[in-house]
Parts: sequence; C-alpha cells; structure tokens
Amino acid sequence: MTSPSAPSEGTRLAAPRAVHRAGESALLAEYPDTASVLAAAAAVQALDPPHLVDLVPAETTLLLSGTAARDLDSLRALLDHLPAPGEEQSAGTERSIGVVYDGEDLTEVAELLGLSPDALIAAHTGATWTAAFGGFAPGFAYLVPGDVPDASDVVSAQTDGSGSPGPPWDVPRRAEPRTAVPAGAVGLAARYCGIYPRSSPGGWQLIGRTEAELFDTARTPPALLTPGTRVRFTAQRAVSRLSATTSALARARSEAAAVPSRLARRRGARAVPLEDARPALEVLAPGQLLLLQDGGRAGQGAIGVSTSGAFDRGALVRADVAVGNSPRAAVLESLWGPVRLRALVPTVVAVSGAPGTLTVHRTDPEVGELELEPAEAQDHAIALDPQDVLVIGPPTEGLRRLLAIRGGVRGVRRTTADPGPGASAGASTGASAESGAVLGSLSRDTLSGLGPAPLEAGDVLLIGPVHGLDAVPDRAPGPTGAERESEQEYASGADERSPSAAAPSLRIPVHFGPRDELLGSEALDALTSTQWTVRDDSDRIGVRLDGPALPVPERSGSLPSEATVPGAIQVPPSGLPVVFGPDHPSTGGYPVLAVVTRAGLDLLAQAAPGSTVRFIPAD
Repeated sequence: MTSPSAPSEGTRLAAPRAVHRAGESALLAEYPDTASVLAAAAAVQALDPPHLVDLVPAETTLLLSGTAARDLDSLRALLDHLPAPGEEQSAGTERSIGVVYDGEDLTEVAELLGLSPDALIAAHTGATWTAAFGGFAPGFAYLVPGDVPDASDVVSAQTDGSGSPGPPWDVPRRAEPRTAVPAGAVGLAARYCGIYPRSSPGGWQLIGRTEAELFDTARTPPALLTPGTRVRFTAQRAVSRLSATTSALARARSEAAAVPSRLARRRGARAVPLEDARPALEVLAPGQLLLLQDGGRAGQGAIGVSTSGAFDRGALVRADVAVGNSPRAAVLESLWGPVRLRALVPTVVAVSGAPGTLTVHRTDPEVGELELEPAEAQDHAIALDPQDVLVIGPPTEGLRRLLAIRGGVRGVRRTTADPGPGASAGASTGASAESGAVLGSLSRDTLSGLGPAPLEAGDVLLIGPVHGLDAVPDRAPGPTGAERESEQEYASGADERSPSAAAPSLRIPVHFGPRDELLGSEALDALTSTQWTVRDDSDRIGVRLDGPALPVPERSGSLPSEATVPGAIQVPPSGLPVVFGPDHPSTGGYPVLAVVTRAGLDLLAQAAPGSTVRFIPAD
C-alpha cells in the first residue's frame, strides 16, 4: 500500500464494472473489490445528491436508492463520473476494541488456519480490520482484514489491476449453527470477522468476546462500526471466566445503570416529545398481531437497518388522508383481527387496507350502534366519543387492515415488563412505560426488533396535537401515482384474491434484475409463467411461495453478500422464490431475479396464505 496522499485534481474513480437496475428506483453497481466499493460510497456521500434515499455498500457492490424511477438516469451518470474522495473523506474512523480470547471455537479455528491459539490471537490483533458493510442485524458489521486504501491507492489499484491487499482468513461456518450466540461474541466465517450485537442464532466460529456496545439507538450514528471504519482488536485478560448467566446479569446491570443518560439523550432527540402526546385509544383485544407502522426508517441500510414501515403503503396514505393527517403518519397495522379499541377522548379514526366490517358500540344510547359493511368502512372518517368501543372485524378478503387516528400515533403507554426498544420510562421495572420513535420511526421491524413491541390488551395509544391539521374530508380523496395503480389493481382483482384454486391469480408487476442474467432466461421465463401459491409461513420479512422450483444454474445459488430492497425476489438453492417484505434483511447472498413494484407490494401485503399470484413485466 502506498503512503496516504490526496489524489491530484481532476482524478476520478473508475466507473463500475456493471450497473444493474434493482427495482423501480434503485441501481446495483458492481466493483472489483471492497476497497473500490468503499471509495465509491465515500465519493457519493461527499456529493450528497438530493434524490438519493439510501446508499448501501456490500462486498463488491454498491446499492443506490432514489426517490423515483426518474432518478435512475442521474444516478447512473453519477457513478460514471465520481471524483476520487479526498484524504479526509477516505481516512475513516478508527476504533480499538478489547477482546477476551476465550471463544469456544478458538482452538479449532487455529487448527483450521494452521496456527497455534496464541499465534491466531497475535494475527487477529496484529491486523487492521475494516468494516466493509452491514447486515444480518442492526450494528453487525462484516469486517475484512487489511487497511482500506486511501483514494490514490484505489485509483492505482483500479489502473494496474492489483486490487486490495489483505491476508486470507477463510474460515468455514459451523456445520450446525448455534441456537443462541451471546451478544458481544467475536467470530470468524468466510473471510470475515464479526461481532454479534445481540444474542441470536448464528453459525460463525467464536474466538472471543467483547463488552463493546455495537448498536445503541440513542447514539449518533447508532452503529459503532459503520462502513469504512477501521478496527484494531486488543487482547484483554479475563479476571475470571463468567458463566453465561453471570455474564448476562453483569450486562443487564451495566445497561440498567446507563438508562438515565440514555433516556435524556432520547428525549432530547425526539422531534415530537411524548410529553406533548395525549392518550386516545386503549387496546382491549389486539387480534393476531397489532403493530405500529408509519413511512419507515429509510436511509440506514448501511448499518443493517431495513426500511420497515407499513406493508400496504397505499392504504397507509389513504387512511391518514381520511383523518386529515400528513401522509405516512403512524397508524395501527392489524393482521387478521378482530381488533377491539376503546376511545379515551373524542377523536376521529379511519380504516383502510383489506375490506372488512367496522362496528362502533356507542356509550350514548340515543346515538345507537354504528355498523358498517366492508364497502362503507373503507377510507371513511368516523368520530368516536369517550368510552365508545371500536371493533375492526377480520378482513373479508385480504390480510391487513390499517387504522389511522387524527393527530397521528406518537407512541404507546404500556404496563408490560418489556416495552421494547425505544422505551422512555420504566423499561426495567415493569411499571407504566412509554415507547416512542426509534431512529425517527415508530415502525415495528419484526426481524430486528426495532420499534415498539406488538400491541397488547391494556396498551394505550398516544396521539399528537390536532391543531394545524387538514380538515377531515367527507370522503378521502382518491390516491395518485403508485397508490392509484395499487388501488385500481386491487379493486379490479377482488375475485382474484380468493384462496380458491378456481380464482385467477393476482397479477404482480415486476422489474427484471439485478441478477436475471446470472440466473438465465430459463429461470426468468419460469418465474413469469408459473402460478405461485403464497405459503402460510409468509410474513413481513418475506412472502414465501410454493410451486415448481426455478432452475438454478450451478454456482449461481449464492453470491457475495449484496444489498437488497423491499420487493426483491430472492432465489435460494431450493429454487422456491421469496419476495422480501418491508422487514427484510438489508443484505443477502442469494441472487435476486426480479423486484416487485411498489404497487405490487401493496397487493402482496394483502395476499393471504393460499392465494395465487403471477408475476408480470412492469414495463
């Protein structure tokens, strides 16, 4: 590696080897190595284009997500003319992380690498590791050995083909993954080093443990190791080897001691303090699954945080507009139902999404009960008085119903022992606690656990002020753009959503790529010609499909990890496609054959198990 030096004026990074479309508004650019990816990411960040929503580096690819399809041409042109980042942009943050090298797999890993345990520790602490990309879980960084070259090194490597330096650390994953790997475990797998930010299943080879806090939503940025961060590990001596229980208790005491300062930071960071919110509805019965969802937390894929948000975005907008809220304000997303809620103050609500009945049990006997059939209940503002009970019936067809409350949901007050990430009081006592936004969103990410936990009986919904909001329309105005396309397809395909085998399939528009060339025309033809059945293990993470297995060419069943987007149709070795939902992992190693459009995702959000779908070209 050459000594650090700023590139000469006018020096540009080499254009990517290839650029693929990744859905309606994203591009996936290929580079020769991780160093080139990080250099390109640094250059794009420095330019800060206004239409860029997310920028996610991976091992040899860089994902750029725009706001709309019209942004694709400008993003592609940007990649072809990236100026080399200056020395200050390419230097990266440096972190020192202490590790106790007593991992269960330390001896076995040393043997695999032809080293003694002491030599392995010396090699691990002697290397400079670089956070190449995030994924798997929020705060989990894939670390690669060797320094990240400065900008002039990247330009030189791209010119002479030398690539990025670094010793090989190719360690296979465990044959049988562990059901639980403790938080802070340091592991090796497939040329990477990683630190588990929380307890989770995992198959990496464990060589040690650290007390470093990898992810904290009260910190800016929340991830300790962001792409480009350089890491040096230092060996620490353990005074005594703690049992798993004792270690967990020690970590819990440490986290409890930090609660007051974290709460102060969280409260200071809120755009709308929960102190300004007021109770509006009490949950009496949550149904099968009742979540808070809004427009999601975009722009954080690089640290392993997916967008999340309402699955049916068109329904989110329509419900909010019906009560005068700004579009994409937080709502309740109900799976199946029925849901029962009690009004605590005078308020206005509206339901959208899957059709179903709506009943209001009035406390005033002179008013009488309100019973709405599915056609009347959709997108219609309904006034509630204190102690009125609202019953959102199960969908008569479809899967998810969304409830908006005038003022927008700002948080939840609960009495459960675990208020979930983002709790603002009483989190460790089981007393009344208020859960608010996490990383700028109330959305519950069912994969990572970010956001307020699923709602339960007794939880109280807190809403924001209603002054300054739009007037409540007599009927919600019709959607525009993607929302109109989604609603029209949904209305025209009412019979198509029946699980009956005799019903025609729901037609889901897709954009081909980014890995359609890798999987071949045969796989693409099979994808679009097959009638697929939605499996009962589908969820917000992914819609899993049954049907004839797609042909997967040899050696194309896995790829170096690369960023994914909602709607990505991933093809695992089984050949049975999985369509990523809003809570999808931010990176994945299986090829993506096509990407469902935003309107198509709204339709899939309402595809119940047993429904049949067909994929059609979007263009």
